[in-house]
Amino acid sequence: MSIMIIELDFLIALARSDDKHHEEVLEILETHRRNLTISPYSLTELDLLVCSNTFRVEDQRRFFKLLNDTVNYYEIDVAKSSPAHIAEAYRLRANYRLTFFDSLHAAMSTTQGIPLLSYDRTYQRVKELEYVPPSKLT
Repeated sequence: MSIMIIELDFLIALARSDDKHHEEVLEILETHRRNLTISPYSLTELDLLVCSNTFRVEDQRRFFKLLNDTVNYYEIDVAKSSPAHIAEAYRLRANYRLTFFDSLHAAMSTTQGIPLLSYDRTYQRVKELEYVPPSKLT
């Protein structure tokens, strides 16, 4: 399979060893090396969750350094943000009632023509988007 975008739910499943999708995420990372790219908006979303203590980590700096090491180990690209994503996100929010961050992830996918890999089935509603549930890859 070609390049796919991953978003927050994938990163959370990776970070939490007790997450029900953790093992599946590790398998996908191994079998799809160099074919995954992180939505840049996921990193902002994750940082907001960490800062608000919604996603609890003992040492924030160490957590993000370890995440960086993991991204490098699995050769995951981190995509660039773009004003085009933001413009498209406004349209997607209006048409599909997506959340702020979901609309940004979807916009990145639709504007760049890259499938979106996520556990969030909300993306199935977005007809312009190629949604890939992770279970299809294992």
